[in-house]
Amino acid sequence: MIRKFDKKICLIVAAIIILAVGLIWLAFCWQFEKIKEFSENIQKEQLNSLVKQERSQKVLELGKELFGIEARGKELKDMLVDKENAVPFLKLLEDIAIGTGNSIKISVFDLTKMKLQASKKPVETSDAESAKDIQKESQAQKAAKAKEKTPDFSNQLGFSVELLGGYGGFLDFLTKLENLPYFVRVYSFQADPVAKGQASQAADASTDQANPANAGNQSIKSTIIIGVYINGK
Repeated sequence: MIRKFDKKICLIVAAIIILAVGLIWLAFCWQFEKIKEFSENIQKEQLNSLVKQERSQKVLELGKELFGIEARGKELKDMLVDKENAVPFLKLLEDIAIGTGNSIKISVFDLTKMKLQASKKPVETSDAESAKDIQKESQAQKAAKAKEKTPDFSNQLGFSVELLGGYGGFLDFLTKLENLPYFVRVYSFQADPVAKGQASQAADASTDQANPANAGNQSIKSTIIIGVYINGK
């Protein structure tokens, strides 16, 4: 009887142990899934935080770039002449001319006529062979011109600037013209010496603002064709 009782106790104890181990295993597995899910959530939050930081950094960088672009755009806009009000630009040209000892005359110039003027050449009728050559050359130029694309000057204002003063003053004017705070393009210029009578008139016109460097210079009359870019068509 005692041995049978001992066997029953052993079986009961073994069953309890097995049941306890099974329960512990089930509890561990359940907790493991929760721990795994919790760990994955933490990793997702960390990744989201990193993504947000990167996006914030990119937004800041884009903001700085945008600010730089806007600032640069304003600078470029300030370098364009207002189509409806070119007076400040013309006043600046006059001030430069006076500062360099030149008298100045400014007139509006049609830039689309530049090539037409440049292509005109005198024909000597006395030499028939030369006239034929020039005629052939003129026809070739016309054919080439028909193939060329007409330049677009719609975004520019053209001006003809006539100067009367010393050679040094003319060079100083060109130098300052290149350094203007505007987009200015010089298309052509021509300089010719003037007679003594015209030279004395030029000296009288610029007596008050004369440039001492021009005292010993040859007086010249120059014509400069320029185009200045505008901020509206």
